[in-house]
Amino acid sequence: MTPAEHLCLPNAQDVLDGLMATKIAAHAADIAKKVPHARDMDDKMGQARRKLDWDAMWKCALDPVTGKKRYEESPAATEGTCTMCGKMCAVRTVNKVFEGTTIDLGMED
Repeated sequence: MTPAEHLCLPNAQDVLDGLMATKIAAHAADIAKKVPHARDMDDKMGQARRKLDWDAMWKCALDPVTGKKRYEESPAATEGTCTMCGKMCAVRTVNKVFEGTTIDLGMED
């Protein structure tokens, strides 16, 4: 199923988007059915996210090309944080706390 289905002929991007949605749904179903090793890549992705290890995340992603493109378009590509939170990145902050680093979020008491 593509975003263009029943509206017009799908273009190449529509087909890719439909394929990725199908892959994600199939992966979720495998996890729900407890297919052996279905969670392995998800667990690796979680470990990579905890470390903010973007290269490892690309290797775990179902669509690494789109993920990398989105990352490179975000300010996080230069800040070393997640693509959503910037300086307020919870993962980055927790990692710094575990390292014993003093955290300054720029908030006053």
